[in-house]
Amino acid sequence: MSSGAKPSREGCDRCSIAEFAILPILAVLCCDQGLAQCDQMNVPDLLQRATITMRTDWNAFPGFAFVERDAETSNHKTKVTTNRVFMIEGSDYYMPVAVDDKPLTEDQLDEQRAKLVEESYRRSHETESQRRRRSDRYWKERNQTGILLGEYLKAFDFTAVGEEVLNGHSTCVLDAKPRVDYRPPNREAKILTGMQGRLWIETEGFHWVKAEAEVLKPVSILGVAVRVLPGTHMELSMATVTPSLWLVSSFSVSVKASIVWMSTERSEVTSWADYQPAAAALEHELRRASSSSGPGR
Repeated sequence: MSSGAKPSREGCDRCSIAEFAILPILAVLCCDQGLAQCDQMNVPDLLQRATITMRTDWNAFPGFAFVERDAETSNHKTKVTTNRVFMIEGSDYYMPVAVDDKPLTEDQLDEQRAKLVEESYRRSHETESQRRRRSDRYWKERNQTGILLGEYLKAFDFTAVGEEVLNGHSTCVLDAKPRVDYRPPNREAKILTGMQGRLWIETEGFHWVKAEAEVLKPVSILGVAVRVLPGTHMELSMATVTPSLWLVSSFSVSVKASIVWMSTERSEVTSWADYQPAAAALEHELRRASSSSGPGR
């Protein structure tokens, strides 16, 4: 994975400025009550609120350390890597903790912790230009992913199709059909022009709970050299980290493509777990490294 508006008041736009000044709480409650019904007339407001919430959740992600498991399947072979990921001086650092779901031994973990200490020291002694170049690479990749998430809402027309309880949360379910007037801003977003999808939005805080998309028609990414084919499917799931914060819990993609007229298939499934505040998690792991290398070891 290499990974984002002011609240809309469309349902209340007819209210005068004076009414907003006198009855702001009532206006909010009226809009919220309508949104909870998942009516089609409330979809624009629902999407605006979900966009704001998603950006808040997305922007909070770099403030956490976590465990990331990546499973890549190609040519009927699956490779699984699991890392504990820390933020160090403006970019992420992956510390291996398991291979093919087999945890590293304690001695192997000690070796990885020693590398973590070395990398933390190295980054803390970089020049400003070195740090900026490294950090910029991280944020460039992350921002590209954030743009794609934002384009998901721009690329489709959404229709309310009902309500559903998902993972214990009440959600509005929206079907997404491609907009005929959508113009992707970059190569990554071009794939959205040939897709349809479905979005589940939690009705209390307007967090994304789940998003799906699948390719319906071939989409050329690099001229005729690379085309993404029908059968390609993506799925994103979010989970609560705190009562007001949701972060990504899994992302899966199955890709069918033709590269210079040769067909290929591959899939990736990434999951994230054990979110902890970034600074505290790094400090804790550095202390464990110090204790494991002390006397008696």
